Amino acid sequence: MLKFTFETYQLSLTDKPDKSCSIKLAPLTGTALKTVRRKIYIIQAGKNILYVGEANTSIKTRFQRGCVSYNHFVRSGHARGGYKGYKWLNILESPVRKMAVHAITFESDCDNNRGIVEAIEGELVYLIRRHLGYWPKFQNEIHFHNVKYAKETAKNIWEKLPE
Repeated sequence: MLKFTFETYQLSLTDKPDKSCSIKLAPLTGTALKTVRRKIYIIQAGKNILYVGEANTSIKTRFQRGCVSYNHFVRSGHARGGYKGYKWLNILESPVRKMAVHAITFESDCDNNRGIVEAIEGELVYLIRRHLGYWPKFQNEIHFHNVKYAKETAKNIWEKLPE
């Protein structure tokens, strides 16, 4: 199994009159906020898991980029580089404005091997489907790689998620 740090942050969304939004993340301390390191993040609203993603930036930077792209799309009607930002920011599709973000940061061994983290992400999304009976609502894609320890690591992450 790969070693990881599991942290939970609170994400608050504020909607603006032009249908754009802003994001606030708390607390502003933690491994996922300080380090540029491979990580998986899980967006959870109540008992519902909305999205599982992978990033190599700080979690704050990742959400800022997703929000900026979403706001650009809302205001202009055009995707920025083909990316429209997170679908779960749209109040019509996801009215919940307070969510939990579970950030799983891996040790430096994974920093230069995205395939390892993508394999864990794919196994984790599969576990969500198997145990909860649904794919995360805003999951657009998952990657599959046969990587040693991916299944075991995903199971250990799954066991840390609140019910």
